[in-house]
Amino acid sequence: MTSSRESIILERRFVNALAALSDESLTSAALALEEELRDVLAQVAGLGAAAYDDESTLAARIREGAQRRRCAGDVCVVLCEPCTRHCIDVLGSASDDPTLDDLQAILPDVTEKFGLDMVKLMAIQYSLSLQGFKKLIATDERFTLPVSQSPAAQLRVVDEAAQAAKREARKARRAAEKAKKK
Repeated sequence: MTSSRESIILERRFVNALAALSDESLTSAALALEEELRDVLAQVAGLGAAAYDDESTLAARIREGAQRRRCAGDVCVVLCEPCTRHCIDVLGSASDDPTLDDLQAILPDVTEKFGLDMVKLMAIQYSLSLQGFKKLIATDERFTLPVSQSPAAQLRVVDEAAQAAKREARKARRAAEKAKKK
């Protein structure tokens, strides 16, 4: 897989994950960030200086900024950064490529401390590069990748009768064109 293809896949996963987050979860994660990361989030999502002042609109502003700037991945990485830092500290030398067992050993504590949504974002972040996270997503239903909420990405339902009618019309048109040429 090429790195640009991986980037597209990862960004799509983050777009879906951000859409799946509740406003409450998104707001609490943003408010829990330390000042430095709040500034980074504001810069990445193009939030105004007063964005953190109104908690009732913070989630909507973050989503709108992520969509407008097409930076859902960056927004999600900033939101789960405290969780990621904690996991790196806890895993120590195993943090370079943790096994599924390593991750399962720390998940209860990390989930309690940061919430399942932030752990999911971290899992998505490393879902293409680290085997432990790939296995975690494949084996633990809590970490199943979110499916797109957009109608454009949903599977198209094929109307077999309409398709058969189109084929017949095409066949008749081709036959008429062939008859004209003779």
